[in-house]
Amino acid sequence: MKRALIPVLMAGLLSIVHSTFAQSPPVLDRNVILTEGMAELTGQNDSANISLAVVTDGENLEHISSENASRTKGVIQAIKALAIKNLKLKTSNYRVTPQKDHKVRPPKIKGYEVHNAIEVTLEGFEPEHLSKHVSNIVGKALDSGANSIDRIQFYIKNKEPLEKEALTQATQEAMERARTLAQAAGVKLKRIVSLSTRPIHRPPSPLMFGAGVMKAEAAAVAPPIEIGESQVRVQVSVVYEIE
Repeated sequence: MKRALIPVLMAGLLSIVHSTFAQSPPVLDRNVILTEGMAELTGQNDSANISLAVVTDGENLEHISSENASRTKGVIQAIKALAIKNLKLKTSNYRVTPQKDHKVRPPKIKGYEVHNAIEVTLEGFEPEHLSKHVSNIVGKALDSGANSIDRIQFYIKNKEPLEKEALTQATQEAMERARTLAQAAGVKLKRIVSLSTRPIHRPPSPLMFGAGVMKAEAAAVAPPIEIGESQVRVQVSVVYEIE
């Protein structure tokens, strides 16, 4: 008797579950309009990152390492002597690379190259001051022993105000497009059901020095520097329920 009741109870339970789910509205049962807006704003760079190095080579590793250390110390002292506010200095890379003679088999070490890279950072300057400081740093570095300027990269220290304004403009554009679509289609916008955004990153383009390693004994002249501008670009997506 008990076994006969089990199928009946199971059938009743399945009937209740099926009825409950059948009455639930599907998730995607709303009519919607999806639009996007985009904004790009430009701001003046106020910061810079300079990568420079002292490169020495020769047969005697101890000798060229000592020479490199002495010249690097001179470069650091010369840059610090400029007394630029908020200037930051650090060693970003130090490497010793064996130079091999591949004309013989097996290749033999014929010397070494010592590369000591220094990273200089300046942040939060007015354009004319930033340009002058970067120019002076490059000139002083070359004059005091650096013989490689690898990269100069300009950027905006605080992009938040630009990003907020770009978000506002992109959102307004997306909403205006939705209103235009709704009017053209003869429908009404009911409410926003989804709003999302994503930044479109464009890393600042560095100034590259194709000459690479320069002669240390050459007279160094502070070069003219153009700091340029950076862009902030955002995209906003908005979904409206319509009726």
